Amino acid sequence: MKKTPVSRTTAAAPRRLKLGPLRDNLGYLTRVLRNVTQQSSARHVDDLGHATGQITMLGLIAANEGVSQNELAGAMLMRKSQVTSLIQDLVERGLVQRAEQGGDRRYNALTLTPPGQQAWKRARDRIHQHSDELLGALSPDEREQLTALVRKLLAAHLQDAEIDFD
Repeated sequence: MKKTPVSRTTAAAPRRLKLGPLRDNLGYLTRVLRNVTQQSSARHVDDLGHATGQITMLGLIAANEGVSQNELAGAMLMRKSQVTSLIQDLVERGLVQRAEQGGDRRYNALTLTPPGQQAWKRARDRIHQHSDELLGALSPDEREQLTALVRKLLAAHLQDAEIDFD
C-alpha cells in the first residue's frame, strides 16, 4: 500500500482533546476557568484603569469599612508588600484614605473616599455583567449551587484566614 505524503503547508484539522483523568481534576479545571475568567474580564473592567486586584480591594474596603492592609492581604492571599503597593496607588489617586487606628502606626484603617465609592459602584456593575456572561450557561439554581459549593470548599481550606464565606 502506497502512503500519501503529508504536505507541511496543509494544516491539520483541529481536534477536540480528551481530558482523560484531568476531566475530574479540580486543579486543572480551576486553572482553566481562572484563565477564561481573566481573559473575559478584560472586556468588562480593563478600561476602568485599575491594576489587577484593586477592584477586589475596593469591594472589600466597601464591605468592611476600616479594614487594615494586613486583613486585606489575608483575604486576598497576597503578600503584604503587594497590598501596600496597590493601596498606595489607590490612595494617591484619591480613591482610598488611610487613618491611624489607636495610635499604632502599623495599623491603618482603610475607607473609600467619595470618588472611591463611585469607582467601586462602576466596577461592581461591571463585575455583575461579567458574572452574568460567565455563568450564562447555568440556570439561576445552578449558579447559586456552584457559588455555594465554591464558598464551602474555600471555607474548608482557608480556615485560618479571617474570611466570612457565608
